[in-house]
Amino acid sequence: MRGAGSCLVALSGAKPSLTPRHAVSIDQRVKEAQIMKATVDHLMWGVADLQEGMSEAGRLFGVTPVPGGSHAGLGTRNALLGLDDGRYLEIIAPDPAQQLAGTFGAALADLSHPALVTWALAARDLPGIAQRLTWAGLQPRGPVRTRRATPEGELLEWDLLFAGGHDFGTLLPFFIDWRDCTHPSEGLASAGALEALTLETPHAGELRKLLGDLDVPVVVKEAEEPSLRAIIETPHGPVVLESAPTTLGFRFG
Repeated sequence: MRGAGSCLVALSGAKPSLTPRHAVSIDQRVKEAQIMKATVDHLMWGVADLQEGMSEAGRLFGVTPVPGGSHAGLGTRNALLGLDDGRYLEIIAPDPAQQLAGTFGAALADLSHPALVTWALAARDLPGIAQRLTWAGLQPRGPVRTRRATPEGELLEWDLLFAGGHDFGTLLPFFIDWRDCTHPSEGLASAGALEALTLETPHAGELRKLLGDLDVPVVVKEAEEPSLRAIIETPHGPVVLESAPTTLGFRFG
């Protein structure tokens, strides 16, 4: 997204253990904790080189991504690919114009191939969601005000909320409120429709309860190893984007 890459405040490459710390509180407070009818905003697809990532996305989708911009201090820059229903794919990569040591860009530079990093839910009441996350035994961080100038000179300003205190890694999305700024998907040609997200984890029941009801089919499956997979239906057939063990180990906050 034009600003979504800025959501990653600090990250490490440690692989999550994916053992819930608050299974009892989740069971007790599932009604309060569910994020009812939240909207899937965008997917984040990590690459080691932006130009190569844009070329690969163009090959997969038949649509050329649009350059987004640089995220100062995070060591990243991005490009955008529109999806149906006001969603988009963010292609995020290291920014060679920045110092990368210790940044999210440095982690992306180590990727051997493009991979899904995480996904975002759009919501207006981030303080309310933070309260529900607290009821679920999680540790919300934010809302955090973030901003970035687009190549056209428009200032995007948005708020972000992260859920900590769990071991689901990037399978659990972050939350974004675009406030009054133009949504990054506006003006982008659509490459296809997000048909489904599949999340695999050894603790599917707990994750399913946390997610609640979303506006696209989210399949949460029990599996020994965690994974995140998106199916995007295009005029040329379905495109499947998948995570990597490294990207699922990235940590927010």
